[in-house]
Amino acid sequence: MIRSFLAVEIPNAVRDEVAKIINNFSQANYPIRWVNKENLHITLIFLGEIREDFLDKVNRALGEATKNCRPFEMNLNGVGAFPSQRTPRIIWIGVKQGQNEIIELQANIEKSLVKIGYKPEAKKFHPHLTIGRVKGFLKDAIQIFETNYSSPPFLIKSIVLFQSILRPEGPLYEKLKEFNFG
Repeated sequence: MIRSFLAVEIPNAVRDEVAKIINNFSQANYPIRWVNKENLHITLIFLGEIREDFLDKVNRALGEATKNCRPFEMNLNGVGAFPSQRTPRIIWIGVKQGQNEIIELQANIEKSLVKIGYKPEAKKFHPHLTIGRVKGFLKDAIQIFETNYSSPPFLIKSIVLFQSILRPEGPLYEKLKEFNFG
């Protein structure tokens, strides 16, 4: 079984900027497990534990699904939380420019995967870059949510199928295959 997910990669320059923000937040000793710079990405679909034969079907479906996709510009903007800023469990940076395009991309990929037996999540897709997971109770986190971050625009021209290897020191994401648009 392979634990896997589909994601959009973030350019290194933007990862560096986000890593600086995370580093500033980590100085405050919030009860948050911050995402390592190399693991920053925007998850489109979490596939979970899948068999290798299903992974072959996923690869074929993604090859077809991305054939007609067009590159688009995106930027990251603002800091928020799921389920809310009052009771945060996940800290994220949102998508501003390119939001409609990435929502459409995710929906099209999901439709292709449903045809081969993927069972989609019930909750609506909300494009975001996870930067931290709250462990325990988070109070006095106003510094986090008042952060005014906006990345420069960057081009999205592919999606990536990742394997997630869980380890005590944090997950390791290994790129299995990249699917270029067009």
